[in-house]
Amino acid sequence: MKRGHLGLLKPKIEPIDEEEEEEEQVFTRTRPIRAAAAAAANSSENPENSPRKRQKARSRSVSSSLLGTLFDCCVLNLSDNCRKTVENGHSISSTEACCISCFHLLFRGKDYENQFFEWKKKSIDGQFAARSDQYVKRFINSQFLPYYIRCQKCEKYERLETTETLTARQIADYCCPNGCESFIEWSAISQIRSDAKWYQKNNGYPPLLQNSVAHALLAQNYVTRSAGFDVTCQMSPDLLKTPRKCAKNVMNMFYVPYTDVIANIVHPEFMEADEKLAFSQFADENEAVDKKSIYYLQVRNTIIAMWILNPFEEITEKMVEMQIIVRGHARIFILEYLIGRVLRFLTVKGVVNYGAFDFRLKNLDLKPMKVAIIGAGLSGISAARHLQHLGIDPIIFEAQNRCGGRMNDDKTLGVAVGRGAQIIVGNINNPITLLCEQLDIKYRNSNFFCPLIDETTGKCFTKSQKNLDDQVDLHYNFVLDTIRNKFSTEKNAQDKSLEEMFEEISKNLLEAANLKDLQKIKDFRKLIDFHLGNLEFSCGAKVGQLSAKEFDHNEKYGNFAGEHAVIIDGAQMIIEKLSKNLEVRLNSPVKLIDYSKKKIQIHLETGEVEEFDKVIVTCSLAVLKMNMMKMFHPPLPKEKRKAILDLGAGLIEKVAVRFDRRFWSSIDVGDKKTEYFGKVSTRKQDRSLFNIFYDFTGKNGAGEEEESFVLMSYVTAEHVNLVNEKTDEEVAGMFVECLRRMFPKEKIVPLGHMVSHWGADPYIGMSYTFVPFNTAGDQTYNKLKESISDKLFFAGEHTIASEPQTMTGAYMSGLREAGKVVLSVCRI
Repeated sequence: MKRGHLGLLKPKIEPIDEEEEEEEQVFTRTRPIRAAAAAAANSSENPENSPRKRQKARSRSVSSSLLGTLFDCCVLNLSDNCRKTVENGHSISSTEACCISCFHLLFRGKDYENQFFEWKKKSIDGQFAARSDQYVKRFINSQFLPYYIRCQKCEKYERLETTETLTARQIADYCCPNGCESFIEWSAISQIRSDAKWYQKNNGYPPLLQNSVAHALLAQNYVTRSAGFDVTCQMSPDLLKTPRKCAKNVMNMFYVPYTDVIANIVHPEFMEADEKLAFSQFADENEAVDKKSIYYLQVRNTIIAMWILNPFEEITEKMVEMQIIVRGHARIFILEYLIGRVLRFLTVKGVVNYGAFDFRLKNLDLKPMKVAIIGAGLSGISAARHLQHLGIDPIIFEAQNRCGGRMNDDKTLGVAVGRGAQIIVGNINNPITLLCEQLDIKYRNSNFFCPLIDETTGKCFTKSQKNLDDQVDLHYNFVLDTIRNKFSTEKNAQDKSLEEMFEEISKNLLEAANLKDLQKIKDFRKLIDFHLGNLEFSCGAKVGQLSAKEFDHNEKYGNFAGEHAVIIDGAQMIIEKLSKNLEVRLNSPVKLIDYSKKKIQIHLETGEVEEFDKVIVTCSLAVLKMNMMKMFHPPLPKEKRKAILDLGAGLIEKVAVRFDRRFWSSIDVGDKKTEYFGKVSTRKQDRSLFNIFYDFTGKNGAGEEEESFVLMSYVTAEHVNLVNEKTDEEVAGMFVECLRRMFPKEKIVPLGHMVSHWGADPYIGMSYTFVPFNTAGDQTYNKLKESISDKLFFAGEHTIASEPQTMTGAYMSGLREAGKVVLSVCRI
């Protein structure tokens, strides 16, 4: 799921408090005429009938349900004149109130007036409005309501009256002071424990979190009160458990106002769409007025902050409880009714508590059931691992003799070279980056410097013709932006192939800028073809096959921020570590999935048949295209079959060669080594043949000091079948000859090679998906992810519209489907 708020942060307009007891200005000690009093003096209406008078009466009156009950007592007891009873006093919450004498004392009495004034200045929290709603009640919530803390042994609540702000450590260490057996819990607490709708009857201002670990992450960009935090009580936040290392540089899960929306974020002030659906009782009908969501946001923001600060171990309900530091009965309600539910929701959805560590989520009301997963690629392993975390032990059926699918490394050249996936596309908030951090797998951030070298002359355009190189780069991106804008503004514009529309728009733009003579320059055309060849690599298909309207459909979603990164140790290591303790049946190709009855029957090629309650299918799109008619009984729904046929199965094949030295060092700039360089072909049809060379030079990680000098490139589009038409030696020879033309002065000696053959693999048959022209992007991906009768579920990079073509998309789709399996049988 994409978690993010697409709108910019709007300034908050604070409602003016109409209580006559409150001050109108914060920055002065004098009391000017109050707004409510001035309005009454100038009004010709009957004061008793005026709307403001009625509003004031409502805000001051105590609910009659409190009178004559255990809650019919002043929670403050500050004044010698405290009336004890709360009749005619002020409601603080649905079960808390104070008498009128104590209420007045807080901002009129000499003992508290200075304290109130100083607190009020701090509580402005970045706002410039002089007044805010219910300041006195907020003052009471912040400084005077008692705490209700739970004994860590017997879980009884004790009322603790103190003006000091508690810390997470104090709550974690608290036990009944005179022993659990001798302590008797206040009888009224049981009424709050049993009232799931306590928050609905609350007409006061919700107490805010104190000493919160989330506050520091939000204070720079938010009025933190609106996200549930008390800015005046944040002196001693304490995570309690020190993480083994810091991951904040790759974790940024809160939306930052006025910046681009990135993937895997939430807005700390608002509930997301799926949260409103799951916790509809807390969704505000009017976000400017309602306050119900604050209870949910306090817990959610705390949990996410804890995950940002320490994503290396499970977050438990107990750990969250220590971080919920809030005064009054609100804490009892949050502990009893929110922490467990919110934590389970975020865990099931794969927002927190995912990855490489072992745990079993408790308190999920799951009936015993058997779940099968078809395929042990990353999406299958991800789904299995997450199901295991959620209390289900699935069985994975894998047709091949290994796990990993398209995550498969070659190490024969002295370093890990991915035959398939090895690049992390954006390392901030990316689950793959986090997996590497959790598993201590090394990765290297890449720079974006890519020198372009002429294949026939060896000249470096980036150095000798930098202006032309920059001009082509700008023109290429401007053409793509123009194509995007055309389809975003012209809703009925007819789709074309991307190549056809690119040429059309490019010509028009050059003519409009009086630059049409550029088209006659051979180097200009060659550089344009280089960029189009790189686009063919990105999609695994000819540019002429791609939809001009939908080729980059996922750009409308937030992308993962940060730099791209190469997994130095190889992506296969992630699979090896994640698959431990999972039941994976290798060499078990599935022949038929019969879901015609209540139980799903899986028929293997060996003749074995086994029954399951749920099945997650993670086969590649190419395998589904080849086998969908014979693999499923009954046949898949017509719309899903159409989506399978419509979406394109892209293909690239990789070639890597080891050399005796790093002969390409001549294109390095300063002390920085060039991590990749491009080949500018003379012929248009060769743009998809070894378009970019990646430097994988390094040590093998086994303690050897000797470096291996390795370059990797790829073939795709019209050249992709080259690896099947020629021997590996011949393909590697073409690779080396290409480099000799690019570096004519260098003596190039190859020492070994690797060539992939994904297209010939009957159990994979592709690299990643693309959107052909006249095909709907999001709609097709979304149709592919749809489950069937809550029995068949589908995962893989071809099922996630926001992150197709990547390891990240595959991993996230596995988390998603595991969560859907659980949610299909239980409510959180």
